[in-house]
Amino acid sequence: MAKQNEHGKLIAAAAKAALTPLGFRRVGQSRTWISDERFWAIQVEFQPSGWSKGSYLNVGAAWLWHARKGLAFNVGYRVADIIGFESIEQFTPLIEAMAATAAHEVMKIRERFDSFDKIYSYLKNNLSDGWLLYHAAVAAGLARDIETSRQLFSRFDAWCDLPHWRTKIEPESRALAALLSDPPQFQAAIQAIINQCRLLNGLQSDPDCLKDVNPTLARS
Repeated sequence: MAKQNEHGKLIAAAAKAALTPLGFRRVGQSRTWISDERFWAIQVEFQPSGWSKGSYLNVGAAWLWHARKGLAFNVGYRVADIIGFESIEQFTPLIEAMAATAAHEVMKIRERFDSFDKIYSYLKNNLSDGWLLYHAAVAAGLARDIETSRQLFSRFDAWCDLPHWRTKIEPESRALAALLSDPPQFQAAIQAIINQCRLLNGLQSDPDCLKDVNPTLARS
């Protein structure tokens, strides 16, 4: 009879085999794996079920210019429904296939967002909720599309109309909006937020992670 955590070991082994060659690292002993893309990250989660042994698969991109512990799925999420664990023999090929699916999704995300211009274009055209407004506002500021950034920060502030939102993010967004007239200072502020987010999530400091976003500003 398999040990109670045997399915967790199988998940870890399959994830390691599929994702380590792509530059991922495991987050502690969790089922989450992260690829460091500098000012953003790709997150793969072999999510457990609250009802039975097994795994869902979630894959997505996280922008790092909002400091928080534990990354969001800003783009993407559930890509495969649960596979249940019944035995080692039954589960092994299923979890290996799921890990291969994860690797395939990772490559698609990397191709989709292989430049800042592509990221900014995506964010400008996908403003379905408040957080996307914030991310698009930041990207517009980094692109020196100042008027668009001001408008998006203003729309984001209007969306943050509940007390718990205001205390969490509104002061930061207003401070950033106030820096838009000074692009080097705006970029420096975003860099500081990214570094804080990286630190909170076990990623090494990367003080030049925005240098390819706007080389002119990076040299300022």
